[in-house]
Amino acid sequence: MSISKFINSTFLWLVFLAFISQLIIDFSTINIATSCIVFTTGMLSLCYFRLSDVFETHPLSSYAIFGFLLTSQLGALFAQSVAWVAISENLRQPILTFSLLAMYQAIAILAHLLYRIITNKTTNKPGIIRNTLTALGIYSTPSAINLWFIGFIGLFALLLSNISKVADGLSFLAWAPFLIPIYLQQLGPNYCNAKINYLFLVVFALLIALMAMAFNARSIMLSGIATVLLLFLLIGMRSSKAITFEMLSKFIILGLLGLALSWPASNMVTAMVVARKDRAKLSIDKMVVNTFENFLDPEILEEYSKESILKELRSAYDEAYIENPIIARFVITKFHDNTLYFAGRVSEKGSEDVWKISKEFFWATLPQPWLDELKIDVDKDTLRFSMGDIIVNQAVGLPLGGFKTGSVFGQGYVMFGNLFPIIYFFMCLILYAAIDIFSTRTAEKVTILSAIGMLHIWPNFLFGITADSLHHLFNSAFRDVLQSVLLYTIIFAIAKGLSNIYLKFFLSNSINRSDTVRMS
Repeated sequence: MSISKFINSTFLWLVFLAFISQLIIDFSTINIATSCIVFTTGMLSLCYFRLSDVFETHPLSSYAIFGFLLTSQLGALFAQSVAWVAISENLRQPILTFSLLAMYQAIAILAHLLYRIITNKTTNKPGIIRNTLTALGIYSTPSAINLWFIGFIGLFALLLSNISKVADGLSFLAWAPFLIPIYLQQLGPNYCNAKINYLFLVVFALLIALMAMAFNARSIMLSGIATVLLLFLLIGMRSSKAITFEMLSKFIILGLLGLALSWPASNMVTAMVVARKDRAKLSIDKMVVNTFENFLDPEILEEYSKESILKELRSAYDEAYIENPIIARFVITKFHDNTLYFAGRVSEKGSEDVWKISKEFFWATLPQPWLDELKIDVDKDTLRFSMGDIIVNQAVGLPLGGFKTGSVFGQGYVMFGNLFPIIYFFMCLILYAAIDIFSTRTAEKVTILSAIGMLHIWPNFLFGITADSLHHLFNSAFRDVLQSVLLYTIIFAIAKGLSNIYLKFFLSNSINRSDTVRMS
């Protein structure tokens, strides 16, 4: 059995076992119906991946579909089953929510079938865009030292991401060094010195973790972990190599290790949240110490968890669903459920207001100089709220603020009604093209992933074909693509220049040292 089929079979068995678990956990009509919907959707989607070559020909767009399946449906089934909680618990309308998610999953797959037919006819004829990206070096393989320079530039940008939009745009490059194991696996030991680079990667990962604690930024820590794990999962899902007993043993050990570390990791995330209230008055080093102190005090963590649950229960709007805070970052079912529920309670007048705000959000995705040139009067400072805020506000009158995570499906229903599924079908075609632009097929008909495509694996997995709003999908399909290409091209050129300087200096010093040894 190949590695890809082994992974697919593992997911199929997990879906089956989780489904059986749900029937034991809660045999109520609602939970049985909900579990059956998720079970059917999961099985059919996984069969689509298994019985086709989508991960070979269109890996990035296929992974976005898989991401939608896992983050909105199967993730809830797995997480709640492991926690021995009903999948329908704490959802406002579980049957309707999962039925709509299943429908959109089916639409995404049907759109992907059409997209593959269209693109397969033009595979051997790269267009202007791909030729341009090839000329810019987007599809070329960066050396290990290039990736290190890119990573440190990205890490510096990550520190400034809250105060500079340019820095925020560059922050995705911070994970560049984690591509080294991927290239080592693809190109072999000649790519770089594996032992030294793996040692540096461990130090680099610890540095990022400390930085996340110092600045109390959970997303920094979780984004790096998610990027690495998702990349290796994608490589495995594309591998045609036969799985060996040694590989299987490693998979089991890594799985058990991940399971063992999940709760300490979730406690660390909770400790960071608890420490957030002191962020303004503590120095960086004291923030790290404070976070560790909270982590080592189970009473503080338990008290915070209880307070959070009580607060959610008393609120008219809550996001409580998955207990583990790390897994909760991967499962966005509750956000879809909330938005779809409140979207069904928006009046006709409220729908008009959502239309108006949505137009302003669309224009606000453009850079301010463009808006000034086009004489479009949109004040971005007045749009300091989310689409989730707007829909909840129009539905039940809760004040704006808090940046509630919405769902493109809820917004689409408010704006377009029952026509949105048709609109979403054509949206998927555009989104697939935007995602797959960062992969290309060689003359040997092998699809290779660009560094940008791999570095964007986490946001594309989580929000590749869904998002909290329509303007975010528009932004990711157009502006983000252009921005990523421009910034990566510039930073890659700088990294190559710095690499050449470093190598010349290193080699000249090595030659001088060897000459000194010979003379002595």
